[in-house]
Amino acid sequence: MRKLLLLSSLPLTAVALALACTKVPVTGRRQFNLIPDALMLPIGRSAYQSAISGLHLERDGTRHDQVTDVAAAITDVAGKDRYDWRTTVIDDPDTVNAWAVPSGHVAVYTGILPVCRSEAGLAFILGHEVGHVTARHGAERMSQQLAVLGGLAGLYAWTEKRTELTEQQQAVVLSAVGLGAEVGLVLPFSRKHEREADIIGMMLMARAGYPPAEAVAIWDRMEAAGSGSHIPVFLSTHPSDEQRKENLRTWLPQARRRYERNALDRDTTAQLWR
Repeated sequence: MRKLLLLSSLPLTAVALALACTKVPVTGRRQFNLIPDALMLPIGRSAYQSAISGLHLERDGTRHDQVTDVAAAITDVAGKDRYDWRTTVIDDPDTVNAWAVPSGHVAVYTGILPVCRSEAGLAFILGHEVGHVTARHGAERMSQQLAVLGGLAGLYAWTEKRTELTEQQQAVVLSAVGLGAEVGLVLPFSRKHEREADIIGMMLMARAGYPPAEAVAIWDRMEAAGSGSHIPVFLSTHPSDEQRKENLRTWLPQARRRYERNALDRDTTAQLWR
């Protein structure tokens, strides 16, 4: 009876897995994604409100308008009406960072602006963050975590029934397997997400009329600013700056073709922020 139920569930499982496979824009990579937008969008909105709580937000002024104007240019070409595209400027000169949540809310810390230096530099940073959203990386990470947790639950049931391990020994085995899954699956996918967001970001900036070569220059300035992680790349969720530049150079010819069709009639590489 148990075998019959298992066999009868296989077609449904296959259908579920097929439906969970979607394509990432630009790169065309197939991703495993179980979490629908109907769930991710409210999660993103809630995460955004929580993240900006207590921070000093810049709500007007020249710098605010410069950032939000570039953001509007990027989100216009990104499309996807279902997202709540909104860019928040956080007045924090000591934090070199920007982030986005699945609802389409993007935050830019003023500390990253001197590294961006210009409209074009900021266009890449914003394109990268918007790329995470349109590629649905947050939902994919949650799907991976659910798969890992499900696998660990199954392994626990097996060790409990089929082995003579003590509870402490079972905990050691599960911890080792969990670490293996984190290093072997979750972290590499996160590094892949960063490289993918770089590619999408460069394509978005090119479509919005900003020179894509600035995407490579950004990582030169990141290195000069000393913002790179000292964690070994293998155990880091972010690729090294050199890996990112090499990845971007591979896609640069395609991005340049997009830029040539959409180039703005002003110098977007002129320095705005020091």
